[in-house]
Amino acid sequence: MEQYSNYNCGMIGKTFTIVLDGSGTTTAISVIKGLKKQNKYKVKIVAIDMDEMNAGRFWADKFYVVPPASDENFIEKVLQICEEEKADIFVPIIDTAFLKLSQNRNRFKEVGTFLLLADKKALEITSDKLKTYEFFVNNNIPTPYVFKKDEYFDFPVFVKPRVGGRASINAFKVENSKELELYLSKIPDLLMQEYIEGNEFTADCLNSLDGKHFIECIVRKRVETKGGVSVKAEVISGNIEKRIKEYIASFSVKLEIPGAYNVQGFVKDNGDILFTEINPRFAGTHAFTIEAGLNSIEHILDMFCGVDPDEIKGSVNINYNLKMVRYWDEIFINGGKVFNPWSLWR
Repeated sequence: MEQYSNYNCGMIGKTFTIVLDGSGTTTAISVIKGLKKQNKYKVKIVAIDMDEMNAGRFWADKFYVVPPASDENFIEKVLQICEEEKADIFVPIIDTAFLKLSQNRNRFKEVGTFLLLADKKALEITSDKLKTYEFFVNNNIPTPYVFKKDEYFDFPVFVKPRVGGRASINAFKVENSKELELYLSKIPDLLMQEYIEGNEFTADCLNSLDGKHFIECIVRKRVETKGGVSVKAEVISGNIEKRIKEYIASFSVKLEIPGAYNVQGFVKDNGDILFTEINPRFAGTHAFTIEAGLNSIEHILDMFCGVDPDEIKGSVNINYNLKMVRYWDEIFINGGKVFNPWSLWR
């Protein structure tokens, strides 16, 4: 993967144009928050989404409607936007587009846009939960056991789609054979995994732009989730955090994941750590990670300007006392006027 360590920009005053997809997602909005929180660089945010009615577009400087990733014109439209806007970076958010985008990496380079995404080999591993499991096993990373077809097992088990699962969709704890038969009949290519009792965690991580150097991560306990996204979280510290980071540092550089990504797993009551998923993108709760001390999108811009990853690592100051609760907020559109009559932050 190409590296932008010689990108010409001054530390102060450089204007970046960043195209961000999936602007209706909490993930994209978290990235936008990170861009607006930093004051080192001027940033033009170009948001894209398949649905014009979404909240993220109103945080951006410009918005485009694009076809869904499955559409044959998706890549052409995104490339057209990147070229017209003279985009420095394209930040993919929607997993279903990742492989298609990665296969067109050189075309993004031709229009002068850096695609912030892992290469095809890494994506094939991270997008397929069976391949992720095999990757963990082959690299001595602790992970819940995945049962082979027709292999004997005891209930409960945990089931999830092998490919394409997102935001905990079609992921269930299964208590008996009747429930299992129901899920097998409705969900194609289902993966059956050992059920784990323990605290679920997500680590929001940052690597160098070439993916070869682990920089830092915030490890957070998922105290409560809704729709696969944390609504209550707190920072994990101490020996558990140290061990999680050591594992992530070892396997993330083997995959050469560039920039921001997140890793999920469990900490059992006895302190054992088990890893379950690698998502080569920003997390839906990245806003918490920013406030905890790791504004990954700002540091990505730093690296574009030649800042050494080790310098970034030394500058991160984690707030281990931080906790988060989430609430809903609204944006209203009255004709062409956008407003929020009762924002707590006015």
